[in-house]
Amino acid sequence: MIDQHIGIICGSENNLVVVASIRDSFIKMVEAYGAIILSADEKNRLPTQVFDPDTRSLKRLIIGKSAQFITEFAGIRRDKDIRLIIVPIRQHELQGPYGHEKLAPILSLYVVNDEAEGIQVCKQILINQGRGHRAVIYTQNEELMKQFGREIEASRILVNTPASQGCIGIGIGLTPSFTLGCRTFGGNSTTDNVSYIHLLNIKRLALNL
Repeated sequence: MIDQHIGIICGSENNLVVVASIRDSFIKMVEAYGAIILSADEKNRLPTQVFDPDTRSLKRLIIGKSAQFITEFAGIRRDKDIRLIIVPIRQHELQGPYGHEKLAPILSLYVVNDEAEGIQVCKQILINQGRGHRAVIYTQNEELMKQFGREIEASRILVNTPASQGCIGIGIGLTPSFTLGCRTFGGNSTTDNVSYIHLLNIKRLALNL
């Protein structure tokens, strides 16, 4: 068994919401880069191997492990190196472990009929876990970008950029930081990427002029 260790931050992608019209081309592309799409049987077997049934979190043995390690541990085989595990899910499965933060190279895949349905699914995912943190949209449609930004309850709406890099400020203009505020969406005091500015005591002498 290959025993590789990797780190996946909370800002990384966890759930993929894809419009049906591009599903096939999307799957073809991710498979070309080392992803596998689980069958129904594999999807049903994987949770008992990698998730704690009480907390829905990863079992300690799985934390920091590669997709190759996880699939071999779960008895899932492919004739290629596996870099990412993608799990097709349906509406009722959004409440289970696949619809939550996984912190592992395991992504759920939810296929929607159109963009409007996709936005509603994204809202549900954030209600499950992660309100106020970040959300990502990949589109060239500027009106859709704006609609997504207005409706999604996240402090960082990233557009056409990887989540784990973009949310911490790499290449997208946000303040570089590994501490991300979620404000009232998530019960924090700020929506900012927290930096040294938030640690300063600033006095203000305010005059009534």
